Amino acid sequence: MEKRKTICPLDCPDACGITATLEGGKIIRLDGDADHPFTRGFLCKKVRTYHHRVQSDERVLFPQVRTGAKGDARFEQVSWDEALELLASRLTEIKREHGGEALLPYCYAGNMGAVARWAGYPFFHRYGASRLMQTICSSAAKEAWAAHCGSLPGSPPEKASDADLILAWGIDIKVTNVHFWPFVTQARRRGAKLVVIDPYRNATAKAADFHLRVRPGGDAALALGLLKQFLDQDRLDRKFIEQYTEGFDELAASLNQHSIDALVEDTGLSRKQFDALVALIAERPKTFIRIGIGITRNTTGAMSVRAISCLAAALGLFDGKVGRGALLMSSAFSGDSSRLEFPQLLEKPTRSINMVQLGDALTKLTPPVKALFVYSSNPLSVAPDASQVRKGLAREDLFTVVHEQFLTPTARYADLLLPATTSFENCDVYTGYGQFQMGRVEPVIPARGEALSNFDLFQRLAEKMGYDGEPFRQTIGERLDGYIGTLRGLPDAIRKEGLQPGVIVTSVNLASAGDYSRFERGLFQFAPQQVEPAIPRVLPSREFADAELKARFPLRLITPPMSGLLNSTFGERFPGEIGTVMMHPQDADARDLKAGERVEIFNGRGRNQRTLVISEDTQPGLVVVQGIYWENDASESTGVNDLTSQQTTDLGGSGTFHESLVDVRSASDRS
Repeated sequence: MEKRKTICPLDCPDACGITATLEGGKIIRLDGDADHPFTRGFLCKKVRTYHHRVQSDERVLFPQVRTGAKGDARFEQVSWDEALELLASRLTEIKREHGGEALLPYCYAGNMGAVARWAGYPFFHRYGASRLMQTICSSAAKEAWAAHCGSLPGSPPEKASDADLILAWGIDIKVTNVHFWPFVTQARRRGAKLVVIDPYRNATAKAADFHLRVRPGGDAALALGLLKQFLDQDRLDRKFIEQYTEGFDELAASLNQHSIDALVEDTGLSRKQFDALVALIAERPKTFIRIGIGITRNTTGAMSVRAISCLAAALGLFDGKVGRGALLMSSAFSGDSSRLEFPQLLEKPTRSINMVQLGDALTKLTPPVKALFVYSSNPLSVAPDASQVRKGLAREDLFTVVHEQFLTPTARYADLLLPATTSFENCDVYTGYGQFQMGRVEPVIPARGEALSNFDLFQRLAEKMGYDGEPFRQTIGERLDGYIGTLRGLPDAIRKEGLQPGVIVTSVNLASAGDYSRFERGLFQFAPQQVEPAIPRVLPSREFADAELKARFPLRLITPPMSGLLNSTFGERFPGEIGTVMMHPQDADARDLKAGERVEIFNGRGRNQRTLVISEDTQPGLVVVQGIYWENDASESTGVNDLTSQQTTDLGGSGTFHESLVDVRSASDRS
């Protein structure tokens, strides 16, 4: 047996180190890398069995051309030469007849490797394609944090182990950030308290000391309410505010115009719950706030991060003291993305299309999209308003290329389906966004079948199209080295000698990460002028506040993750399964619905069938649908994102997956 190390490629803050055990050239076991300072020897249950996915008989392993109707998933195997000839011919024809902007790439973080994620960009720039705004997940959170904190890194997660109070704000740690949990456990053994702030009682809330069922979108009101209460009680860290911040007087003046009662009402909590949280924070100044990106997935989501960061600063949590801090994303490593994207290849600016609004792009945009090139994503499952995406994918005049590992719902609509490697068959570099490590990896096993990496696919396609120039002559090693050399946080010795396979810790002083007292690049801004409104305040939601729409669809829907799926990755593990919807007993009784029956969630955009769970873990008026299960023939159900909106967040243009109005009925009652 042989052991080889790699890194998990999935869109998760943990970016775990993995030790793969091989026998006879096959992976027989995956373990957490015991030498990795954050992974510390264990993996989540999804990744422990990842090798079964890598070596599955259901992998797409050969190029295929569609032979049946779009969506029927009938294909004929062809050679790579035939596939590339067809692809180059169609793209050349489309550009000649409709211009380069008729091609739209669609890619995201299906593989978080630096090269894998951006591999197509040099080709698309050279072609003159429409530019994809990769905003679907974290851009609202990033812009909100940057507006107030600048480039200050988030606090190291390890600091939480010394906290007396940990606030898990809009994050299900035990599902989406499991390697943060040991720090929570260490802190609680010392007597710390864990408070979960989330609209429903998720796995972490069930294990917490306190759970506050905030109203969806009520996070900004809660943070500002706490801030006002501490201001009124003169319990803020005035020394920190005076030395390391700007604009607090403006925010304080704004807060003085609001009553605590009005802010508390907007949270959905009782005054008793609010006062208990105030007392808990006041009694435990060693507070660590772990902020989840999920709180930004509504039309006021960026404001939630803005308000929480202001609360953290006013309490002095960015002072670097033991057990105090706030972590949204670590931002431990950043590099020159032009070494991956090569924007200079773009001869002139082309139109930008928000990936959140793919449905409109494929059905309404003028001039129309004539070719869609999908890699490292599954838009029919993950993009909002999926019924519009499906309608677009069914267009006979749309040429769709999908580079994939499995026959996803999107791949079923491909005109040309191309086999993609997994991370275990690739070279790349991975930087974690919830911790302070990174690493370079080499293939653990050879590529299966005729699968190509994202990088190799676009290099071969560029050659076929006759594209010349440095980016298209590079090896993957040269692409990696060009980028790695620009990374902030890379230790000087490694910068000189080159990054070899393995895991390293950032050279950023972890004592100064998330610490304005040691941070020399600016002050915290309570009222940043580059965003509107400059002063954080409670904003009305768009869909949830629409009285006319709420009269037709009275239930609020949120779509948090579930433990067996990461976005839509691993959907092939659940053939025919539709998942569950959680509903409060009051709402179920009002509709005469019974636990365990198949129900249909619906609104004006679409419908999704699920098995009903009746539980007080949610709140009246709120239905919770966990997991992006694939639509397929066996389930006869579309995906949950048929229900979600193409509206975007208040900053960053992110998706609003936690702000949809719906109703629920028995599936047998559908008329």
